[in-house]
Amino acid sequence: MRARVQAIEREILEEFPELPRWKQRARRWGIIGLVFGLGALALAEFLGWFARQEELQRQRERARIIQLISPVSEVREESIEFVWRPSPIADHYVVELSDTSYRLIWRSPPVREVELRLPDAVRRQLQRGELYLWQVRGFDAEAREVANSLFEEIRIVR
Repeated sequence: MRARVQAIEREILEEFPELPRWKQRARRWGIIGLVFGLGALALAEFLGWFARQEELQRQRERARIIQLISPVSEVREESIEFVWRPSPIADHYVVELSDTSYRLIWRSPPVREVELRLPDAVRRQLQRGELYLWQVRGFDAEAREVANSLFEEIRIVR
């Protein structure tokens, strides 16, 4: 059998004398293609990892911002209920109400819910037609501030 294979190889070499060089070139180009393919695959993986890291960073930044829902603008109701969207990194929240000079009028105790009613005693102190600012601050379980909202302006018109 071995002799038969060697005979066939000799016949092929007689008919195609350039075959060993072609095989060598094909092997070389195959290796080069493999190296480039692996390099491209590694680059694609790195770019994907980088994009995932950027998205995680954006998510962390969004988690630090608490979005206020209500009240906004004018308050007409007799009771004032503060409502906001939760932050995934906050364990509890504190609501603060200030005048337009940012002097604190009222600070809530820590709450885990995302809504809180202003106590009637504080609400009765607010002047009709006046502007006030409110904000929510989020804290982690160790009482470190991890998120907050912008100030929202409200006018009491009741």
